Amino acid sequence: MRQCSENGLTLMELLITITILLIIAAVATPLLSASLDAHRNGIARSRLYQEGLILMERMTKNVRNTTFLQIPNNYSPTRNMLAVSNLVNEDSDFYFGDPLFPRADEDFGDKFMSSGPGILGVDDNGDGSIDNNDLKSDDEDSVFDEETLDGLDNDSDGNIDEDLSADANKDGAPGIKGMDDDGNGVVDISAAPNPLGDDDEDGQNDEEYVTFFLYTHDSGTNILREIVPSPTNGINSPTSAVVLSTHVTAFSATYYPPDAANHPRISIALTLTGDDGKSIQFFEYAYPRNLLQNTGKKVR
Repeated sequence: MRQCSENGLTLMELLITITILLIIAAVATPLLSASLDAHRNGIARSRLYQEGLILMERMTKNVRNTTFLQIPNNYSPTRNMLAVSNLVNEDSDFYFGDPLFPRADEDFGDKFMSSGPGILGVDDNGDGSIDNNDLKSDDEDSVFDEETLDGLDNDSDGNIDEDLSADANKDGAPGIKGMDDDGNGVVDISAAPNPLGDDDEDGQNDEEYVTFFLYTHDSGTNILREIVPSPTNGINSPTSAVVLSTHVTAFSATYYPPDAANHPRISIALTLTGDDGKSIQFFEYAYPRNLLQNTGKKVR
C-alpha cells in the first residue's frame, strides 16, 4: 500500500504564495474601498433626494390646500420664506354637522390674528420693515380691510383676499346674504354681539384666528424650519417650530399674480447639499386651489 507524502510547501513556495496573496490584496483593497465609497455616496445621495422630495411634497401640499396665502405676495414676489394658512378648525364646527367637512378659517375679525399686522415678528410684504403700518393691515400695506372675501383681487394689488374685514364678504349680513350658512333653517339671523361679523351664523363673531405654516430658511446653518406662529405672539412664541432639514443651501418661493382664470400660483425652488458637497435641486409649481373658496370649505 502506497504511503501518503507528508511533505508540505517548501519555504520558497510559501514565500511565493504569500507574495502573490499580498499583490492580490494590494490590488483589491483600493477597488473594494472605492466600491464601498461609491455605495456609501449612493446611499447618502439617495437619502438626500428622498429628503428633498418629502420637503417639496410637504410644502406644495400645504400651498394647494391653503385658504389664505400670506407670503410670498405681489408686494415682494420672491422670498426666502413661505406662509400659508393651515386650515385649523378652532371652534370645531362643520358644514351641516358633517365631520368630513370642517369649517376652517371661516370667522375671524378684521385681522387674521389677534396680534399684527400680518404675522407678528415677520416682514409680511417684504419691504424691509417688520410689523409696520396699521395693526389691522394683514398685508402690512398702508390701508386695512380693503379686500372682500370673494376670490378676486378687489384692490388691484395683485393679491387675492389678503386683507379682510370682520364682515369678510362685505355683504352687510351674517354669513353670506340670503344663505342659511349654519343649516339651522334660518337665513341671515345671528345672536352675536356684532351680527355682521358672524360669518358662519353660529351666534358668535370673530371666534377664529387664521393660523399659518411659516417656512423659513437660515442660509448660515442650512436649516429649513416649519413654524406655526402663535395667534397672539407670532413667531416670538410659536405654537411649534420644527427643523425639517439641515441640508438646505438655497430656498425660495415666488408668487405669480392671478392669470386669466383668476388663479395665482407659487413656485418653490429648493437646493439640498450633502456632506460630500454635491447638491440636488428641486423645483415645482403649486396652485392654491382653495383661495377661490369664500367660506373656508376645503376642496378635496
